[in-house]
Amino acid sequence: MSGVVVIGIGNDFRRDDGAGLAVVGAARSGLPEGVRVVESDGEPARLLDAWAGSDTVVVADAVRTGAPGGTIHRFELGREALPATRGVGSSHALGLGEATNLAAAMGRLPARLVLIGIEALELGEGPGLSAAVARAVPAAARQLVREVQRAPELAERTG
Repeated sequence: MSGVVVIGIGNDFRRDDGAGLAVVGAARSGLPEGVRVVESDGEPARLLDAWAGSDTVVVADAVRTGAPGGTIHRFELGREALPATRGVGSSHALGLGEATNLAAAMGRLPARLVLIGIEALELGEGPGLSAAVARAVPAAARQLVREVQRAPELAERTG
């Protein structure tokens, strides 16, 4: 395995469910050359395909932890449990948690998976992020870029 992939998960027509896509869109110009960027609806099999062959995966998605809307979270698989990224109000019943469980069972987990999550506030139908989530997108994008820059594969190229 080698390489770094950034995955934005979401649905632009379910309000804050589009947060992951917005974060990746905002981060795209700051990502190092050679980083693959994927936009996904979060379906587990498609996520496994998206990170196939990558050692480091950085995911941006909307999360529901009970924190105030717009709160930015960082979770690293293996260090803490991933929060719910799908569920009540979401357009998909399954998401990143189910994808990592499936990948573990199949031996297809990346060496490192980091989730940059923005606490969703509004998950109803329609386009556009809530004001709190929209305000959080630039900071989440900067955090995503920093995570990518820390990837061991990139450090080997520059070090």
